[in-house]
Amino acid sequence: MKTMKTILAGIALGAVAAITATTGRATIIGSTHDFSSSSGSGSYSQVQAAKFAWGGATKTNSDGSVNASAFYENPCQVCHIPHKAPAYSAVNAPLWNHNAATNATTRYTTYDQGGSATFNALGLPAITGLGSSAACLSCHDGSIGINQAYGKTTFNGDGTVTTNVFAPSFAVETVGGSTDLTHMHPLGVNYDSAVAKDPQLKPVVAGTIIAKMVKGSAGTRTMECASCHDIHETIGTAGTIANDHALMVPLQGGQLCLTCHDK
Repeated sequence: MKTMKTILAGIALGAVAAITATTGRATIIGSTHDFSSSSGSGSYSQVQAAKFAWGGATKTNSDGSVNASAFYENPCQVCHIPHKAPAYSAVNAPLWNHNAATNATTRYTTYDQGGSATFNALGLPAITGLGSSAACLSCHDGSIGINQAYGKTTFNGDGTVTTNVFAPSFAVETVGGSTDLTHMHPLGVNYDSAVAKDPQLKPVVAGTIIAKMVKGSAGTRTMECASCHDIHETIGTAGTIANDHALMVPLQGGQLCLTCHDK
């Protein structure tokens, strides 16, 4: 009987550990993309980009002091809004609450347009759009401030800061709002077409991390910013390694590159 109790106790402990591991999984809350003024860990946690006023609320008290009860913190609302979002096609992202990049997706000079020897040799189809990467570029192309919201050019939820705050230079891939994307890993490339012509690319297999990295349906799946970076920090190792830029697979030992590239 004692042995059975010990076994049952071990099973229970294992179940608790399993539940704890699941519930303790990292999310965007507290991450570098959490722009709340108190809980975010990134450099934007103090610019109040995630502070919003309740509809119709008075922002100041009768003595001129700030009415704290008029505001709420919502890191999700920096990017997503349940009502009055722009057309889905504008940024290819659900209920986007951020201004689209000033460079329309068709105006970006994509990887294949830069005379890539790889594309030329394989005869891959032209990149026709950026998919969900257009949403990422609405902050990371250097032309839109993170404290701007859809339909408003100068915005902080509390109404006290109107100066646009831009992503740091290391995260701005098209520095200064340039349209040139030829110097970075290709975005919008059809992964299925690439796999069919490049034997050094690994195929998409259901249940693998690659299946989570490529975006879209079979035959039209593409590589996007979100193929490597998971800003919600819920896939792969994202959120578990400090200063790893929410990567799904760590860079250490070339793991990220070798996930897709068979080298």
